[in-house]
Amino acid sequence: MREMHKYGDCSFCGGRVKSDKVELVYQYRGKLYIFQNVPAGVCEQCGEKYLTAKVAKEIEHRIQTKEKWDKTITVPVGVFSEEASL
Repeated sequence: MREMHKYGDCSFCGGRVKSDKVELVYQYRGKLYIFQNVPAGVCEQCGEKYLTAKVAKEIEHRIQTKEKWDKTITVPVGVFSEEASL
């Protein structure tokens, strides 16, 4: 049996962090990447996500070296004008 990573308590709200699989949206050099089924710690109280160093390095490695992705999606982008500022 594989040992689960101990994340400790949430550094934002103090809630309990448990191991889970998440969808991670990551922006790098003006491009948006979505990773699914990512092993992470998730705060049960506020939902903050935590990655181990190993997982974070794997994400960076994939962004820098992957030539073919599993799928590509189109994402709508909206820009606020100065008139819309509050």
